[in-house]
Amino acid sequence: MNRRSLKPNGSNSSSRNLAEDFLALSHEILLYANRGLPRIDFVREILRKLVDFSGCDEAELRLKRRQKYYRCEMIKNAETTFQAEYLPCLHTEDNRILPCSSEDNGIEDLCRTILLQKTDPSLPSFTRKGSFWTNDVKSSPILGGCSTLREWESVAVFPMVVDQDNIGLLHLKSRGKDFFTPEEIEFYEGLVQTLGVAFVHRTAQVSLRERVKELTCLYGIAQLVAQPDLTLEKMLQGIVELLPPAWLYPEIATARIILDGFSYYAPNYQEGRHIQIADILVAGKRRGVVEVIYVEEKPELDEGPFLQEERSLINAVAREVALILERRQAEEEKTQLQNQLMHADRLATIGQLAAGVAHELNEPLGNILGFAQLATKCPELPSQALLDIEKIVNASLHAREVVKKLLIFARQMPTKKSKVNLNQIVEEGIYFFESRCAKEGIELVRLLSPNLPRITADAAQLQQVLVNLVVNSIQAMPQGGRLTLQTLADDGYVSLVVEDTGMGMSEEVQKQIFVPFYTTKEVGEGTGLGLSVVHGIVSSHGGRIEVRSIEGEGTRFEIKLPLAESAKPEESA
Repeated sequence: MNRRSLKPNGSNSSSRNLAEDFLALSHEILLYANRGLPRIDFVREILRKLVDFSGCDEAELRLKRRQKYYRCEMIKNAETTFQAEYLPCLHTEDNRILPCSSEDNGIEDLCRTILLQKTDPSLPSFTRKGSFWTNDVKSSPILGGCSTLREWESVAVFPMVVDQDNIGLLHLKSRGKDFFTPEEIEFYEGLVQTLGVAFVHRTAQVSLRERVKELTCLYGIAQLVAQPDLTLEKMLQGIVELLPPAWLYPEIATARIILDGFSYYAPNYQEGRHIQIADILVAGKRRGVVEVIYVEEKPELDEGPFLQEERSLINAVAREVALILERRQAEEEKTQLQNQLMHADRLATIGQLAAGVAHELNEPLGNILGFAQLATKCPELPSQALLDIEKIVNASLHAREVVKKLLIFARQMPTKKSKVNLNQIVEEGIYFFESRCAKEGIELVRLLSPNLPRITADAAQLQQVLVNLVVNSIQAMPQGGRLTLQTLADDGYVSLVVEDTGMGMSEEVQKQIFVPFYTTKEVGEGTGLGLSVVHGIVSSHGGRIEVRSIEGEGTRFEIKLPLAESAKPEESA
């Protein structure tokens, strides 16, 4: 429908036709608003209808969107009929924003005056509703000197006011003289107010639709989080698949979540020019990002082609992912603390049990050993009997040694600390293993630091630490290898290093080596107390143990004991 094809002649019939035409156009505009089209698509369609309806050569809309103004224009019969751009803005003293075009001239001053609602209806070309129109631009006292309007003869500018808020302007231009009539101007003023309502309605429609999409996305995430058995990987994959449908252009949207170097992709993921990113921050540390990507070009909105609400949504998703990680981490720490508590309780129980058992065994073991030794003094004993009695003595001594270890673990043995030299303890302890190492093809290497500072310690207990570690190393090298014993002093500590080239240990085994009665040896080959006793002795001396082991390459134990000044002897139990 082209309004210019109807030549108004001032008759009642023509006025009636004019009213009906404007009413029909208003109805079409409201129907389009109800469809909830994207903003630029809606403006393009409205401008096309206005150009067709009015017959003017160009129609322009300036619309306020939050703290921005954008200008869209439709040019009749041009190669590029539609253009859209954001305008630079300035702030007034009363904190209002106004467009500030680079073409700052008479027409720009006029637009700002109309937007500020400071027009004077007593002046020529202004109406009581704040509009401006002229059919002779060159003779207009306001626009006559405007260089950007030289090709135009007739111009009309209408304010778009909704609830007393001026949300924009409609600007119509024509190269023909006497293009507008007073009656048309009045109808255009009513049409522009309908257009303002349509823009507000469309915005509400789109906002409602986008909020539903966002809430659907967040609800989907909440459902994923509520599944207790869902792995983190599956949860992140589910979240990334919920993102594209929540954005304004889901048909061209894709997404990716990067966490700790691992990526999770939405279906049909591909790189794109426009990307919206939110950081995943856990305890203030950046662990990854959430990305939403448009794979095609789209008009600029609030943040590139993205809406301001979509910025809020992607930030909310990133925060939710961070909360998921924090909850998972808290659950792991809780489980770890529970395990540590159970471990400590088990150690306390074992300690009490060990002390009781050891005391109960000491007396019968003493009797067995005493009577066995007396039996060897009986005259005329057969040689086989003497051999058997010797086995009883050796077994009793071994059992008494196990009891001793149990008492040390339970901290029932009195400690006798004094100033000792670690090198001397190593030399005395290794004396008993030199022949065994040579027999089993193990090269024994001593790296003892000269002038080693003395430490306050129980020499017998440190001897036991050395023996236990050396025995473990020898057993770890059944095919031979190299056993290195090293002492050194550094940073307030004296260290004993026992290193072998044996079988090594897995990470799982390393986590269990200090647990009492835990052993990887065959039944009858170990009690599982050796390293737990070592740990207890080192802890009682204020020291610590560092273990480094690689399967198939060997193990390195480093015992760090504080120097004499920092170690205080314990009271005898």
